[in-house]
Amino acid sequence: MTDQNIGSSGQQRDTRPFLYQQPEPLTLEVHGRLGINPSDRPFEFVRNVTAIPIAAVELASVQRHYPVVFSDLQKPTLLAIVGVLDNVNLFVDEQGRWDRAAYLPAYLRCYPFVLAPRPDDQFAVVIDRAAGTISENAEQPLFEGKHLADPIKKHVDFCAQFSSYRQATSEFCDRLLELGLLSGQQAEFTPDDGGDDQPIGSYVAVDLSKLGDLNAETLRQLHMDGTLSGIYAHGFSMDNWTRLLERRKWWQSGTDPR
Repeated sequence: MTDQNIGSSGQQRDTRPFLYQQPEPLTLEVHGRLGINPSDRPFEFVRNVTAIPIAAVELASVQRHYPVVFSDLQKPTLLAIVGVLDNVNLFVDEQGRWDRAAYLPAYLRCYPFVLAPRPDDQFAVVIDRAAGTISENAEQPLFEGKHLADPIKKHVDFCAQFSSYRQATSEFCDRLLELGLLSGQQAEFTPDDGGDDQPIGSYVAVDLSKLGDLNAETLRQLHMDGTLSGIYAHGFSMDNWTRLLERRKWWQSGTDPR
């Protein structure tokens, strides 16, 4: 759901980070007159988003509120599911605010900034110029003199911290794929009228039954490096499919679950 490469057809595919419509390397020359205005609808831009990228370090927090799945079986990444059956984010209210009782994924807290890798093994700060909060003569300038303003620098530092978790997240996902623990699965629900179970959607998840096929040394290693706790946090998160369906009922009825 983030960067993509050229497809087999040879056509250039979208390489923009997920959610970023007009990403530009942040520079004083280009963006020196810009700033950020606070938004009274801060999460309106993800109202129709149903999955949010997360880092492995967030699993303990995310699993309490959202089902956590993997993007695919080729190059899996972690995703928090925030909507079901409709293209509606069930954690954004009518005022464009995120449910304050639910964990807010770090990927969204980074927006409208993101760090992008450069050829010299360094990172460039990127800003989404299309973000509705970015404008000239804004309340919070991006720069003070030739340097980032302190609040902006703190925001960028948070993005750098989140970016530093990217490698560990990739290693976590790749390890599960290597061990053959990931498989395609399907979420289902039972209608209120007691009819046959109906599918919610297909996703990739850990098949917990396959843990029993691993030898004791592999399980010990997974325990020591924290992978096993991540696996179980992911497994616990599956209970949230039912909670998502309840939220969907509230959304359909116009009732605020909070």
